[in-house]
Amino acid sequence: MQKILVPFDFSPASKRAYKFSLEIASAVGAEVSVLHIKKPISLYLKILNRYLDFANDISARMQASLAPQNRFENFSKHIEKKNVPVSFLTKFGKLDKALPMEVIVQNADLVVMGTRGANGLKELLLGSNTEKIVRTAPVPVLVVHEYTALSKIKHIVFPTNLELINKNLLEKLKELQLIFNAKLHILYVKTPAEPESEKQIRKRLLAFVDIYEIENFTIHIRSAVGETNAILSFSSGLDDSMIAMGTRALTGLNHLILGSITEDVANHAANNVWTYALHGQTETLPALHANRSNNSP
Repeated sequence: MQKILVPFDFSPASKRAYKFSLEIASAVGAEVSVLHIKKPISLYLKILNRYLDFANDISARMQASLAPQNRFENFSKHIEKKNVPVSFLTKFGKLDKALPMEVIVQNADLVVMGTRGANGLKELLLGSNTEKIVRTAPVPVLVVHEYTALSKIKHIVFPTNLELINKNLLEKLKELQLIFNAKLHILYVKTPAEPESEKQIRKRLLAFVDIYEIENFTIHIRSAVGETNAILSFSSGLDDSMIAMGTRALTGLNHLILGSITEDVANHAANNVWTYALHGQTETLPALHANRSNNSP
């Protein structure tokens, strides 16, 4: 990991994300790129500015572009950078459109962003910026709900139904586990519609662990009516933990119809949540089981 991209709007949520990004960058030797997105000027204001010759005032334009950077520098000078290189960039546009593009331009490896969530009608109609980034970003996204020192996170909850399986997802998950030096809690939520017994599910989970050579793990199978509430309940009962999940990169009508458990969890969890959108094909787990002991409850 070489570069971490942090969307920043001077809110308490974005400040928490920035501080947490410094922790990660310091641990892996990466740099942090802070991205401030400003809303585009309306057509009316563009015409008015042109009429007033404001757009040709180079000094005024430079001052406007430097204002967020000066504000950030005043904020960040009180934050220990831990010898992490930090850059600041201002772009015009909408966050859910500009950020994925900037990930590609800067060749970033991880997005760390704060969230205030979205509730009620707003969430139903529009979703939150967090949800949009989670399903469109080409790299993993770490959603920061609260600032926690890197060294305090000892457990990673990985919910899976063994359908959203992808080699890239597992490689990045194991990298995350190494960064935090954390134990992986593989969580399978067994709903009433699940035809398999717990014994059959455990057999498939052990095959999954063997195939992807996962270490330092436990397996948990929980029966529940809904996956989202079960994941939130399990993770909230595990101190010093975060959540890691894969999600399908759905947009438009498909997203409206199918939704995403990962987005719900990222938006409503009390824990920090790491997500990775699967833009490619998922893999089918072979029906095999290698004998392997584990210390699951």
